Amino acid sequence: MATTPGFAGKRRIRSFRKASKEKSEEDKEIVSYRRHWENCYGKYFGSFEDTTVVPPMRYTFGSIPTSVTMEQGLQIFSIKVAQLKEEEGLHWPLHVYGLIAIRDSLDPRRNILFHRARDNCQTITEEDPHLLLTGPSRAVVIIDPVSFEVQVKAKGESESEDKVLVSDVLTTQHAVSHMGHPPPINTSYLWGKRSTLGFSFAVLAQTVEATICVEVLERSWPENVPGKITACTTSLPDMKISLLDYRGERVPINNSGVIMLSRQVVSVELSEKLKVEVEARYGGELVKGYVSLIPKKATISFQRCDMFFCKLGITVGWSLFTESPNSDPAVVKHYAAAATIKV
Repeated sequence: MATTPGFAGKRRIRSFRKASKEKSEEDKEIVSYRRHWENCYGKYFGSFEDTTVVPPMRYTFGSIPTSVTMEQGLQIFSIKVAQLKEEEGLHWPLHVYGLIAIRDSLDPRRNILFHRARDNCQTITEEDPHLLLTGPSRAVVIIDPVSFEVQVKAKGESESEDKVLVSDVLTTQHAVSHMGHPPPINTSYLWGKRSTLGFSFAVLAQTVEATICVEVLERSWPENVPGKITACTTSLPDMKISLLDYRGERVPINNSGVIMLSRQVVSVELSEKLKVEVEARYGGELVKGYVSLIPKKATISFQRCDMFFCKLGITVGWSLFTESPNSDPAVVKHYAAAATIKV
């Protein structure tokens, strides 16, 4: 026999209905964007959740097809929680998880910038609200407007108490890069019900893709020494792109001595230079080293970097772009296998 829910049961039902209504309202932009994407691209590019099949270093090795070219590059510097609406029950620090991906004309599938599961949150503070980005996995170009897909939450005591920070899509206008110096820095905001995300980026003219690898060549990196690795271009020397920032934790190094960078790929104007800088707090002193590399249309560049306690090798693979992604699985597999830096 069916039973009538008591007061507590009715309260849970009302709470569930309220949460469902809020979730529906929060996700409506993503739902609308998904439908539009599936109508435009689903027949040709598969699932909405699929990630890009275009690898980095696509034209680093071998002959260069006549169809490849330099392109306007979208250089993503940082993404941060720029504002928090504490009246919505949120307070610093935040334990953040979710997804941020970008889609461009090279491949409309997701190019992941930030992706964390609920059990692997990033803790951010009011003093340092920046998300630790792990992408893009290959350079982002602006041929047509690009879109940032954002689904980010703050973890609560239980999953039912998690709060959506932003669930929306940010589409850039068809930006035109400036040939003068320096290129303008763009800051765009995406407003959610409980917070605002700030995106910092620049549009660079006539760029090539740079894929960066850092490895320990001589001696070793001490386990108790945290490290920071950044990259920048000479056109924007103050806009550092964080490749590794372990904030007091052990620097991740694999069995081959390669430092496992959080980000590897940046865009560089062919007329400028790429600077890769490494710093560490060793014996109470700040130790710094850097290399400066001249961009190329293909092949690799290599330089040594002396960090006092060890010597590093910094390798960069250069590549041009093609407007049309080749989604043939056999071709993609071939490029993915070739796109490995050998030092």
